[in-house]
Amino acid sequence: MKIMTYNINGIRASVKLGLKDFIADYDADIYCFQEVRCNEKLAREVLLDENSQISLFDTSNNSPLGQYNAFFNCGEVPGYAGTLTLSKIKPDKVIYGMGEIWQDNEGRTTTIFIGNLAIINAYIPNGNSRLDFKMKYLSALNKFIQNLKENYEVICVGDFNIAHNEIDLTNPKECKNKSVFLPIERQAFDELLNLGMVDSFRHLNPKEIKYSWRSYRSTYDKSYNSWKYRIDYILASNNLKSAITYSDILDVNYSDHLPVVANLQK
Repeated sequence: MKIMTYNINGIRASVKLGLKDFIADYDADIYCFQEVRCNEKLAREVLLDENSQISLFDTSNNSPLGQYNAFFNCGEVPGYAGTLTLSKIKPDKVIYGMGEIWQDNEGRTTTIFIGNLAIINAYIPNGNSRLDFKMKYLSALNKFIQNLKENYEVICVGDFNIAHNEIDLTNPKECKNKSVFLPIERQAFDELLNLGMVDSFRHLNPKEIKYSWRSYRSTYDKSYNSWKYRIDYILASNNLKSAITYSDILDVNYSDHLPVVANLQK
């Protein structure tokens, strides 16, 4: 099973840059996107060449992505946040939000269930202006994973907006008081791992330095190349550790983030 997580920073902008061809060519089994940043109707039209009259599971359109089941959680805040999951395998069920544990109007969480797997697509809030909101979300995610692990193997992917260790960002000293690398955020990430989860990329690449976010400004102002973070992750239940055969961060230019991928022999 090939899984990709990718903060696309706006589906309209990323599709203009060629995202649809990239999705079709890479041919992952499951794509988890964050920051859709538009309503579901428009997102369907942009990505899947659908209009509002086409059913969710109607693949009769000519979209190259017609083989995927699409699950949009675009939220209610125009042009903001939102998650989207594409799966070749039709899930047994889908949960939007985290049930009674957490609900928001920003479309931050979508979970699909395939057999004994629960795959969470999560967009953790940025803590620059809403640190308290971010920490409450992370606490809820921790509880949600705990509950799921009672019956499922869990894969939790997304933009966590946390650089876990010094190896995961370019300026750890300058960022020690900055949201993305605050001790309280890093501790929350530790607590997720302590639930019995493994960071797929770091598991297979313990010393490799790669980042999943860099400023758009770096394309025209090279001084911004010094600010890079690894903040996008594919976490998996420890029981799946031996099944993770590959994990990497791809260098493509459809967003200010980069996609993280993992292969699981499942």
